[in-house]
Amino acid sequence: MDTEKLKILVAAYACEPGKGSEPEVGWQWARQIARFHDTWVITRASNRPLIEEGLKSDPNPNLHFVYVDLPPWARFWKRGNRGVHLYYQIWQVIAGFEGRKLNQTVGFDIVQHVTFVNDWIGSGASLVPVPLVWGPIGSHPFVPRRYRDFTGLRGYISGVPRLLLRISARYRDPLYRRCAFKSKRILVANRECITRLPEPARSKAQIWAQNAAVSQDLSIPRKHGLPLKIVSAGRLAGFKGFRLALRAFAAHLKTFPESTLTFLGEGKQRHELERLCDDLGIRRNVTFAGQVPRDTVLASMAAGHLFLFPSFEGAGMVVIEAMAKGLPVVCLDFGGPGEYVTEACGIKVPLTEPETVIQGLADALSRLASEPELYERLSAGAVERVRGHYLWDRVGDRLDALYREIIAETNEEKTFA
Repeated sequence: MDTEKLKILVAAYACEPGKGSEPEVGWQWARQIARFHDTWVITRASNRPLIEEGLKSDPNPNLHFVYVDLPPWARFWKRGNRGVHLYYQIWQVIAGFEGRKLNQTVGFDIVQHVTFVNDWIGSGASLVPVPLVWGPIGSHPFVPRRYRDFTGLRGYISGVPRLLLRISARYRDPLYRRCAFKSKRILVANRECITRLPEPARSKAQIWAQNAAVSQDLSIPRKHGLPLKIVSAGRLAGFKGFRLALRAFAAHLKTFPESTLTFLGEGKQRHELERLCDDLGIRRNVTFAGQVPRDTVLASMAAGHLFLFPSFEGAGMVVIEAMAKGLPVVCLDFGGPGEYVTEACGIKVPLTEPETVIQGLADALSRLASEPELYERLSAGAVERVRGHYLWDRVGDRLDALYREIIAETNEEKTFA
């Protein structure tokens, strides 16, 4: 097989080592591409300090960064998350033209968009006249109406305009349409993401996890133990399903009263969740650890027994980190977690009526507390699931094969043109 290095351009708005979440995703995808190919990454100027620090500790001669941003006078209005989507769209156009200019001197073989990982705003990468890989992309599905009491009415109501914004963006954003039709491959978080693409683009979609783990994060399978230490992690927001988690945990405590549940994360719903703990009479069993560094999250997972994650989100990247630590996962059969978790590494509860789901989650927790053989089999399966499918080096290997496939197709098209 031809092993000649390709020239790859990567658009990574979020790209910073050691920060977790999307910045870590951008950094890791860039690193994996650069394992095999000469790689140029267009990213925000504000990411430069951490990137340069990361390159000092982990240099890679194949990896080159190009920093672009709006001029100060054009971004004075952006504060935190306020105005981030408009800012991001403008940045994409600027990055796209920077990529076109760079292509004139480098001559890229492929361009890939990796962050943001949303599937409703197009990428400036589509402006570069070479084969495009769009993704990983995805977005949170809309929470079913019957679950509004468990996600919070305020969150449900605010979700409606967000849904309308995302639907309309797919029609009014010319870069979105360009990405959908120009892409050679579209990498999506879950099956539902495919249905949101324009129909002619769906055949180009492939399901890829947005996140992965490093081999050093893999733990040995766990031994069963009581009392059960349950871990959950994420921003304390309605769509994360933490109200479902608390009600299921309360039902589980009727049989296993010494079990504990720790939430890692902060958010607007914290006070509501603390009040719910008081109402359910489970406050002594529940810990809200607040916002903690990624290293603390991984350490807490390493000290726990299982990961409870009844979230409605499209990706759920933290699930892979939990499985790497040998934690069986209890989740909904929905969105990203529904793709990552199999019967070999966790228990998925079908998304039916809320009370049925709560009981299903509670039963799953109690089974893992009462059946040591099942627990240890799923713990071993979680580690093997990550080792076989969700290590970053696996991502790099698959990407290299994907690029070679696209180049072969492109050459064939030129032959018959």
